Amino acid sequence: MLRKSKAQWDTTTSNLHSDIETLKERLDAAEKRSDAATQELENFKRTTLAKEQESVRLKSSLENQRMRGVEVLQGLIGLQNAMFTDPGHIKALFSDFFLLYKPFDAVGGDFYKLIVDGDHILVACGNCGISGAAGLVKGLQNVAMLEDIASRNGIAGMQAGEVLDALRSRYARMAERDGGRHDVDEDVPVNFTVCIVNQKERTLSYAGAYGSLCLIRKSYPGTNRREVDVHEFRGDRMNFAVSFGRRKNYTTENIILEKDDKIYLKTDGYVNQRGGASNARYGDQYLRQLLMKHASEPMLEQKRVFEQEFENWRGSNRGNDILVIGLALKVAGK
Repeated sequence: MLRKSKAQWDTTTSNLHSDIETLKERLDAAEKRSDAATQELENFKRTTLAKEQESVRLKSSLENQRMRGVEVLQGLIGLQNAMFTDPGHIKALFSDFFLLYKPFDAVGGDFYKLIVDGDHILVACGNCGISGAAGLVKGLQNVAMLEDIASRNGIAGMQAGEVLDALRSRYARMAERDGGRHDVDEDVPVNFTVCIVNQKERTLSYAGAYGSLCLIRKSYPGTNRREVDVHEFRGDRMNFAVSFGRRKNYTTENIILEKDDKIYLKTDGYVNQRGGASNARYGDQYLRQLLMKHASEPMLEQKRVFEQEFENWRGSNRGNDILVIGLALKVAGK
């Protein structure tokens, strides 16, 4: 066996040292990469934890906001129940009635109110032009103003047009207080209908601000007529926008009532609903035909028909806020 010379051993040793140094360098580089990867993993964990915590915080914040929104909405619904007339009270005042109040959202901008003053019953309804909670707030504002006018003046001594005049004066004063900056066109009702019924004297006083009244009559004393007629009163085509500078008072229609008369008040949501094969407005003409066809039926059945007709017409279209009130008057025959 040949023995390596010293030179050979020196070369081998040198090579081993070189290999060891190379391995050390590789090991150091690997450790650095490992440390960097570990640091990156720790950073990722901290970032992920921070994101999870932020996500939990945002979810909690959103839930709190949702709960506050629910509380506000529940409060508004409570006010609505307190300020709108209870259907049980309406039932006690008329021989038959229906109330089709159907906001598209949980609440809406359509509103109604009945106020009794001796033998006189004020029936009013309107539309604020917007849906949801903001619409309900404006609707409640109008109901409150209506109640205040009735309390201060007494319904028995007023005509329907005078009630609308008084409401318009309220909006005019609001505009003056705001120095003319009050955006009346956005705050006033889009339409408003007022009726004052005196069932003892068999009279009805009606006025409308872009609001109509339908009267169904099938009683014609002194004649043999048996057919049903629908009479539509359209009111004035002027809203409460004081910026128009109008000074004309609202027109009052005074109607002598007959036995079995029925009246129908509505906001514009029903007739303005888009639908059908041509996506057209439902329209007043179809509504009158619906009244003529079903006016002799009990009011509860009429409500069912009106609601089903509305849903069939709108189909998949977004629904409007709708309000239709049907009242069978307690009027004794002559």
